[in-house]
Amino acid sequence: MGEFLSKYQLDNKPVTLLPRGLTNRSNYCYVNSILQALIACPPFYNMLKALPYQTRRGKSSTPVIDSMVELCYEFSPLALGPRARGRNEPGAPLVPAGPPLDGAAGLRVLRALRPFPGSQEGRQEDAEEFLGCLLNSLNDEMLELMKLVEPEEPKEANAQVNGIITQEQPPEEDDDDDDEWKVMGPRNKGCVERRWAARRTPVADIFRGRTRLRLHRAPLHAVTDAVQPFFTLQLDIERASNVKDALELLAGKDTLEGVSDAWQQLSLEQLPVVLLLHLKCFQLDSEGHTAKIVKNIDFPVDLKIDQKIMSSKIKYSGKQRLYKLFAVVYHEGVEAVKGHYVTDTFHGQAGWIRYDDSTVTPVSDGAVLKPKPPRMPYLLMYRRHDTLPAHAHAHAQHAHAQHAHAHRAPGKPE
Repeated sequence: MGEFLSKYQLDNKPVTLLPRGLTNRSNYCYVNSILQALIACPPFYNMLKALPYQTRRGKSSTPVIDSMVELCYEFSPLALGPRARGRNEPGAPLVPAGPPLDGAAGLRVLRALRPFPGSQEGRQEDAEEFLGCLLNSLNDEMLELMKLVEPEEPKEANAQVNGIITQEQPPEEDDDDDDEWKVMGPRNKGCVERRWAARRTPVADIFRGRTRLRLHRAPLHAVTDAVQPFFTLQLDIERASNVKDALELLAGKDTLEGVSDAWQQLSLEQLPVVLLLHLKCFQLDSEGHTAKIVKNIDFPVDLKIDQKIMSSKIKYSGKQRLYKLFAVVYHEGVEAVKGHYVTDTFHGQAGWIRYDDSTVTPVSDGAVLKPKPPRMPYLLMYRRHDTLPAHAHAHAQHAHAQHAHAHRAPGKPE
């Protein structure tokens, strides 16, 4: 398994699966919603299906990998016939669904995540925290397996990361120590760069990006850069009404409280193959209680990352900065501590499918993009355009033009 993981190359080919709901035994909608979104992610599903896996008997050193592979094997490819492609109602194709999986499928994953508080069964938990714990646990298990066959990662000045050539990057270390690098900052001034070590795994190849946080102190023009990995980008939606604005807020200049003549700015250093955006609709109120922000948030099917929020270290082409939406996890309800999670996923020719625990229904594009509060988009999952099949680009451009025309406000330029 370690050898396979070390040599694995991402398989981005699309896969159309027979939809199956997941039974909710007890407040597990947050588990079900995340698992359905991940199953709908082709490079992730293809990776798990490709693993040289055998059902374990007894105690395993990779319980999270085991539980996710077993879940994937519960889904089978769907051959879309003419009936499945057509539907009486426009925009909502008919899709057959298999019988719902019993609650044991999600429960196995939950029990494997020992560090996650939700493994105390029966408690409603946060879907984004569950997603982060799941990806980190998968990544950690893969690292342990890979260390058995490759004690050291080769250090190269030029490396290919997710299809992007990075040049003159400091080598990544294979241990947990941080490293400092003296690099050229703005105006050719010296800049200290801290780069957090993070070895590659197939999970990291899919979901991991990097941010660059620049701390600038005047009048000395002292610049410190910190490059850190992320699986999920956290977006502030309290001050934004759409995802584009929230991304710009993320990359805005912030003054440092209590420090005069200093500011910091975040930029995107490396874009992942699959971009996970967390719309932070939960916040602490003045009394220290968690409250939910309920408002309309616009998010596009085709998302372009603006060059101005990218750091200049790596050059990305237009296609490499363009993403296509494939899954949305929503939180329903006005309270943060209660509520319900549902997931919409893109199902190829069949359009969008809604998973509400064991219930599976086709939905229109409008129902996906314009949820009615208190249903709020909570997690958005996008695939990078240069990893999509060629025909998807043409379809996306056509759909994007239609969507822009349909949603243009009267009297407002496109």
